[in-house]
Amino acid sequence: MPDIQFGQLQADLPSYENTGAIQVDNVIPLQVGYKSFPSFHPLSSNALTNNATGLFSSISEDGTTNYAGDQGKLYRMSGLAFSDISKSGGYFSKTTEGSRDFWSFTQFGDNIICSNGTDPIQKINETTDTLFSDLVTFTAKYLGVVRDFVFSGFVTEYEAKKDFDSNAISSNEITITAHGYLTGDTVVYDKNGNTALTNLVDKATYYIIKIGANTIKLATTNLNAVAGTAITLTATGGVETHKLEKSLIHNQRIKWSAINDSSDWTPSGDTQSGYQDIVGSHGSVKAIVGGESYAVIFMERAIYRMDYVGTPLIFQFSKVADNIGAFIPKSVVSFGSDIFFLAQDGFYKLSGGDTLAPIGNGKVDDFFFNDLSSDLDGVSSAIDPNNSIAVWSYRGAGAEGTSDVNNKLLIYNYSVDKWSTGSGLDMQFISSGSQEAFDTLEKLDVLGNLDALPKTLDSYYYSSGVYGLAGFNSEKKFGKFLGGSLSATIDTTEFQGAKDSRSAITNVRPIVDAKTSSAITVEVTPITRNTQVESITIGSPVSIQSSGDCPMRSSSRYHRLRVKTTGNFLTMSGVDVTAKPTGKR
Repeated sequence: MPDIQFGQLQADLPSYENTGAIQVDNVIPLQVGYKSFPSFHPLSSNALTNNATGLFSSISEDGTTNYAGDQGKLYRMSGLAFSDISKSGGYFSKTTEGSRDFWSFTQFGDNIICSNGTDPIQKINETTDTLFSDLVTFTAKYLGVVRDFVFSGFVTEYEAKKDFDSNAISSNEITITAHGYLTGDTVVYDKNGNTALTNLVDKATYYIIKIGANTIKLATTNLNAVAGTAITLTATGGVETHKLEKSLIHNQRIKWSAINDSSDWTPSGDTQSGYQDIVGSHGSVKAIVGGESYAVIFMERAIYRMDYVGTPLIFQFSKVADNIGAFIPKSVVSFGSDIFFLAQDGFYKLSGGDTLAPIGNGKVDDFFFNDLSSDLDGVSSAIDPNNSIAVWSYRGAGAEGTSDVNNKLLIYNYSVDKWSTGSGLDMQFISSGSQEAFDTLEKLDVLGNLDALPKTLDSYYYSSGVYGLAGFNSEKKFGKFLGGSLSATIDTTEFQGAKDSRSAITNVRPIVDAKTSSAITVEVTPITRNTQVESITIGSPVSIQSSGDCPMRSSSRYHRLRVKTTGNFLTMSGVDVTAKPTGKR
């Protein structure tokens, strides 16, 4: 038989005569074959306090600096240690599965700006500030920079807080004279330095049930408010002042700062600050991808391009796609003029701000949705320009432990339009990030066995500021994918060793290029069935011999070969199979 080349991952297609493969795990696709995927190694000397929800690498004349966010704090990395640089009092962030707050970061000059959708937008000046502080009074879920403007999306603004006496609560009713609230209004509870009332959480959002002009009740959801299902409240023993703050949620609003001034957000023709509500049935804003001359706005079911046109409009909004948008906010990731994202029907690439193309159809779309758990908000993504890959981290089949830890990767090489998967990786969050230089052997020790490193010690890979795939593991420690190769598994397509006849495979020679024979182990497992309606039979793995052969005798009509490697290899492209007919059944 001729060599059988490993095809691209096409997990959505049937196994027989699939021009690709249905399993390609822990490798990076190449034009021909695959190369090893590096393991994750923690680099930070300390862990975050809470679950990781954001990572950003700033760029300045002094190099790069990593910033991180969790569900209560913001951090800056110095050397390999994170320090808490939150504003006084820290932050309130939703932690419930399906409604988690992730930090969105951007850089505007020397200012690092970030928001989690619950707290006011934060700012720190890298040259003058030691702690983050409120940039504005409103909140936003998504941030970006276009030209000389800072942008925010999914904006929530607030009215003045209204006081109430916690000692005067009766029958779950709160008295606020001439409150002006309507049933269904959204309010944020502020304990005002006191002990939070029983069944209420400080800085949490609740919904109004209007009882009278001066009395209200609170509900946990809008549906409960409409139904009149109130939270049980009791008066405190002493006189205490607590507060409610009405929030005005603009889930379809894009708001931008004054030109060259990230602190001024008051709409004005002179400063060119303003906002635009993208009204329609396409859902809320899900992501903003900034750029040099335009921005792309992802809604749930639409995509808009935003171009600077100057006064009086400032920015012109044009629809790029209808019924296609960002299904999961943190699935949107970009490199150069290309944006990769997950829509409701699969993965797409948007090029140049206006050219849309499916990239997962017939390959991994069905596989991903069938494997994905219900924790949609847990998906995160990153770009690794060193390997030309976009990577999505998600919680899939076989996941163990807490629901905030993902166990799978989906990997797309955008330079060759091919996919692979990753497994055995427990990650809370992935992003793109840099690191301090590994300029001593002692620093390199953190990566484990030096003999197992995927690059030579003098490689730029270990230089300061190299931007690549990074993230936080289940222990909340920052690290990068810099270590030795993960154990890789690739299946061939299902084939017949002899046309219309049973055949026996007598030998398999894996086509693997490794640094040395001692650096890698290889085994081949036969997978067979006699008819297309039978279940497969997985045979015993056969280890490679010093000759490079895996001798076996596997007799069947339909064959598939599973090649598994442990250790570093350069490329793996296929198998050389020896087979002969054994007669018909």
